[in-house]
Amino acid sequence: MRRPRTLTAAVLLTAPLGLAVAGPLLAGEPTGRTFPFADDGPLGTDFVGRDVAQQVLLGGRSVVTVAVAATLLAYLVGVPLGLLAASTRRRWVDELLMRPLDLALAVPSLLLLILLAATAPPGPLTLVGIVALIGLPEITRITRATALPLAHGPAMEAMRLYRETWWRRGPGHVGTGIRRVLLADAGVRFVGATYLVATASFLGIGVAPDAADWAVMVDRNRAGLFLQPWAVAVPATLLVALAVGLNLATDRALTTRRTDPSPRPAPTTTAPRPSTAATLLEVRDLTVTAGDTRLVDGVSFDLPGGRILAVIGTSGSGKTTTGRALLGGTTPGTTHTGTVTLAGTPVTPHTPPPPGTVGYVPQQPGTALHPARRVGAVLDEITRHHLPGTGRSARSRAVAAVLERVDLPTDRRFLRRFPHQLSGGQQQRLVIAHALLAHAVLLVADEPTTGQDAPTRTDVARELTTLARDGLAVLLLSHDLHLVRAVADQILVLHQGAVVEHGPAVDVLTTPRHRHTRDLLAPPPRRPPSAAPPDRPLLHVAGLTATHRDGSRRRDVLRDVTLTVPAGRCLAVVGRSGSGKTTLARCLAGLHPAHTGVLTLDGRPLARHLDHRRPDDLAAIQYVFQDARASFDPHRTVLDQTAAPARRLHHAPPEQARRTALDLLARVGLDEATATRRPDRLSGGQLHRAALARALASRPRVLVCDETTAGLDRLTQHGILTLLDELRHRIRLTVVVITHDRDVVAHLADHVVVLDDGTIVDRGPADDLLHRAHHPLTRALLPTHPADDTAPTHL
Repeated sequence: MRRPRTLTAAVLLTAPLGLAVAGPLLAGEPTGRTFPFADDGPLGTDFVGRDVAQQVLLGGRSVVTVAVAATLLAYLVGVPLGLLAASTRRRWVDELLMRPLDLALAVPSLLLLILLAATAPPGPLTLVGIVALIGLPEITRITRATALPLAHGPAMEAMRLYRETWWRRGPGHVGTGIRRVLLADAGVRFVGATYLVATASFLGIGVAPDAADWAVMVDRNRAGLFLQPWAVAVPATLLVALAVGLNLATDRALTTRRTDPSPRPAPTTTAPRPSTAATLLEVRDLTVTAGDTRLVDGVSFDLPGGRILAVIGTSGSGKTTTGRALLGGTTPGTTHTGTVTLAGTPVTPHTPPPPGTVGYVPQQPGTALHPARRVGAVLDEITRHHLPGTGRSARSRAVAAVLERVDLPTDRRFLRRFPHQLSGGQQQRLVIAHALLAHAVLLVADEPTTGQDAPTRTDVARELTTLARDGLAVLLLSHDLHLVRAVADQILVLHQGAVVEHGPAVDVLTTPRHRHTRDLLAPPPRRPPSAAPPDRPLLHVAGLTATHRDGSRRRDVLRDVTLTVPAGRCLAVVGRSGSGKTTLARCLAGLHPAHTGVLTLDGRPLARHLDHRRPDDLAAIQYVFQDARASFDPHRTVLDQTAAPARRLHHAPPEQARRTALDLLARVGLDEATATRRPDRLSGGQLHRAALARALASRPRVLVCDETTAGLDRLTQHGILTLLDELRHRIRLTVVVITHDRDVVAHLADHVVVLDDGTIVDRGPADDLLHRAHHPLTRALLPTHPADDTAPTHL
């Protein structure tokens, strides 16, 4: 598809650009004027009796030169202004830059041209300046909007944690991320510039009203269109060819490699529900290859309506790739063979499922939520599509009912929030709410309980079971064996892309046949007793109160939090989603400066803001992000980003930093071939491990882990926990772990703090809170009898 598009763009651009460059050389001496709109010459005469063919040869250079110069000038000024407004953390700078540009946008372009025509001297340079000035506010706005999530996202924060160079953060990360949008916009902007040239010339700015210029020819010869159509048709055709060719050339930027491997949710238009009485989904010999590597190898299964099939396996075993194939999704560079049939309709990358038949809950919920739209507006739009003809009150009741089912607030304040103002758990539940409103016949749930607390996981399990009872077919891709045991009817085990075991859930869970299945289901190893006495306090937090901006107001998310962590010990912070756990972790790392209180490291005060901390303090406290995929720059290899902390914080030579990164990546189970790929080629579990290795490359004294093991299979989770335990004992690494997983607390934690609504409601030694908790919230979050010790409940 790209080759015909490229050839078409080349053909369309060759004629106008060739005439613009060589036309004046071929035009020869000017001919005398005859009657207007006569048939003299090959293309007749124009409105003042000049030869149209000669005017066409002469008219390309001025319009192309002025339009190109004006467009370039607008981008040379607008892009830096937009980047500055997006990257600044001082709100007054953003206001100072953008408010005058907003005023300029409020003035119509024609009025601005008239005002400037009355005050500016005529000439080509004036015309270039006017056209650039008209396009400048829009370009600045587009640049700012595109760069804003990149300049303040997790990937930028991760680079700030190890003081990455300005070149890598600005042009490298943000510039590369916005270039495709700007290139696509440039084509449209150039077209607008050419017609502004014609309008400005008519007003006496720039070229003369009777000059040889394609845009002027179209504008001034319109009166004689039916008398001499060539005087309008030829220059108009050349301008159209130039515009379409340029847009085709820049449009290739939007059809290149996607950086986000997670498929977008299925469109939310309503489609007829197919019958779920028989087999709804049939997969036969599904194979996905990338080069010589088989990501999925001959996978086959059936899934009838009203049943739940759980696909389990280690990170990178092909679970998400299999789920994407059911949606018709594909990763660039991969090929699909085999057949996927949904309700009798074949599904391929070229023929995705009918709209509204498949709901999708992605592994990273942030990728499915529109960053610039409020929660309530999106929910109302989905409801409007699936409940056509209903009034606003009925839609509000439907939205409220779904939000209550997934344990989310229904008040106006929550509905007016943006996705980035929600916790990771709240984002996950919001995506589930989207799927419930869609009324699909197949739900693909990729790690729906990642980062969720125990009560919410129970609610998700109950909801999936209810959906299946209502006739929905559910494909569950999960490492959460508690959830699988609670809801699955069938279990399919993947290993290196191939099916190694498939059968009823009760058989697979109680009598697994394959060795790999037995390893996945093995109980976690018991934590060795710690004989070392408590060390001196290393990290101390006193009276920490943190706030979030909620519109024009600020609200407290942490209140008077005080805690101490000795060297070599592990503090586990648990709580419901939205209780303030991640905000606490970000305050420790310096990523959330909007707080009061005292933070000290080894008795030395820590600056609240990350950028004000000394390099040794940056290296001493490192943060592992909850959304591992978003914390990596999609345009650089994982190995390069893992080696960066050693280069920047410890001034290691590039080769030494590379060896250090490879050693750490190997210790978390990632080989060199995997590490040299870009993040979009790795699974979510692999990126979680890479994020841990990147943080360890700084040789930290305190490691803050925000759901580091979420979304990892049990084998990999055991390896990560064993590594952290080993580092605690060998180099006295202090660990603060934010988790909802009881197994993580049992294996790693010495002390536990329980947060509820930003306040510590319970604390104590890990063994006491795991086995003898008194607070009802602690008992709910850390149940004494985890689901693995019970038989399957959904048979």
